[in-house]
Amino acid sequence: MRYSVSGTLLLSLLLVACQHTTQDQASKDAATIPDNLVRVDHTSTRLAYVDPSADFSQYTAILLTPLGVDNVEIIQPSASITTTGSRKWELTDADKQRLQQDFRRAMVQQLSDKGGYALVETPANNVMRISAILTRIAPTAPKDDNRSRPPGRNKVFTEGAGKMRIEVTFSDSETGAVLALAKDTRSGLRIWGINNSVTNGAEVRRMFTAWAMQIRTQLDRIHKKE
Repeated sequence: MRYSVSGTLLLSLLLVACQHTTQDQASKDAATIPDNLVRVDHTSTRLAYVDPSADFSQYTAILLTPLGVDNVEIIQPSASITTTGSRKWELTDADKQRLQQDFRRAMVQQLSDKGGYALVETPANNVMRISAILTRIAPTAPKDDNRSRPPGRNKVFTEGAGKMRIEVTFSDSETGAVLALAKDTRSGLRIWGINNSVTNGAEVRRMFTAWAMQIRTQLDRIHKKE
């Protein structure tokens, strides 16, 4: 089956990550893929799907939905770095709000400020909806608060902040038809350094920016801006 030119270009966005996904996981996730999407094989990822009939070039505006943060799997830090009595790593309402704000800020900066794409609030025939869900985080250290880091352990050094996994769906804003789907995992910088709320926040924003840049780059190619 042949992909449309614009669909092929968007595929390069989808084939960037998830390189550590196992075949078993890919098979399990495949059960949730809409029937109109085709699995893309022989790529660097096992979790990339696209509608081969979709004409992505018709979409000149974007409707962003808030980052989904209500069902995030949290992989607890290694026992070797936690302390006795430390509470489990959890996302508070404030954490979730901050993640949503940081994600939207990254997307707006890349798509609107740098890409010149119109961001709209209502569906239309030229509007593509981009919906992202944060599905997993794997921090490398206990949370930076007084309950998780008792006195004497408030300074923690780790190799990076951890990993985040995201699922991004591209769909027609009017019909809701899914055009493409990608699942991606990113890691923080693999550099040893202090681990605290400031450095972790910077790493999260860097990962969000990288995802937003990938989307903008492929949209630019589709609309021949490069």
